[in-house]
Amino acid sequence: MPSSLKLGKTIIPYEERKSSRIKRISIRITPEKVRVSAPARTAKGEIQAFIEKNQEWILENWTKLQETMVKPPRVYETGEKVSYLGKELNLEIIDTPHKMISAFYRKDQETLEIKMPQELQGEQRQEAVREILDKWYKQKARAVFLQKLNLWSRQMGVTYNQFRLKEQKTRWGSCSSLGNINLNWRAVMAPEPVLDYLVIHELSHLIYLNHSAEFWEHVARYCPEHAAHRRWLREKGHSLVI
Repeated sequence: MPSSLKLGKTIIPYEERKSSRIKRISIRITPEKVRVSAPARTAKGEIQAFIEKNQEWILENWTKLQETMVKPPRVYETGEKVSYLGKELNLEIIDTPHKMISAFYRKDQETLEIKMPQELQGEQRQEAVREILDKWYKQKARAVFLQKLNLWSRQMGVTYNQFRLKEQKTRWGSCSSLGNINLNWRAVMAPEPVLDYLVIHELSHLIYLNHSAEFWEHVARYCPEHAAHRRWLREKGHSLVI
């Protein structure tokens, strides 16, 4: 059942999650809500005390996140910026007499060039650009993630089963008990060290299918800056959209 959290004069959508797999109380802030996760037997009063202790931090980060969400809608025109591997690329739309729509990354010019039929205008043109961007990002994400999965799995001495590209609003990756790894294609917009962290995180789940202290020690062995990369995703992950 949906609930809300009142901090001063601010009312925030709130979700509480308890599980025997959770080892400590934690807070996660997303553009949609604040979620508190806690061990299954945690008393309501303990959770409330934890929220009160961190209310200034919650309010500050919720406000900051909401402010970043207020931005003009993308119109998919030449001159706009799109993110790829942490870089800001210039979007360049080129009209052609051909029927085919294509996207080409000019690395030396930090430009993503999209060629499209000159007959497409207005909303049709915007939708066509959005669709080719979606396709281009997914193709790049698959190639980048496969390269990193194969690189890091060799270095870590583990073997994964299958890899699938996913699109999820709040999860960047997952690993099943069968050794199948899912990664969110939108992450390919983030800096490469963040992608390395995501891959190392999921590959570590092949050994520890939990978030125990041993798991994080294993992640840190291959990614010492993992806390900074997790923080980057918490603070900027919502902006990885087309």
